Amino acid sequence: MSRYHLNRFLFDLKMKPGAVDQARSDLDTALSGYDLSGEEVAALKTRDPRQLRPLGAHGMLALYLMRLDSEFDDNIYWTQK
Repeated sequence: MSRYHLNRFLFDLKMKPGAVDQARSDLDTALSGYDLSGEEVAALKTRDPRQLRPLGAHGMLALYLMRLDSEFDDNIYWTQK
């Protein structure tokens, strides 16, 4: 497993608006820049943060996976860095 790269992707979703846009438009391309296992990629594609914790994702960073769903765009949580 590549916990560092999993958490790095989630951190980039937190800090880089461009990372969110890229992941929304083409998740496979966005993930290609990270050294992730097949299991990690599959968990990220579900967009369910609960599946990331057993793979080593930090609990708070895992929530940023929800930014890929436009339903959560107006959530004030995302503005808190």
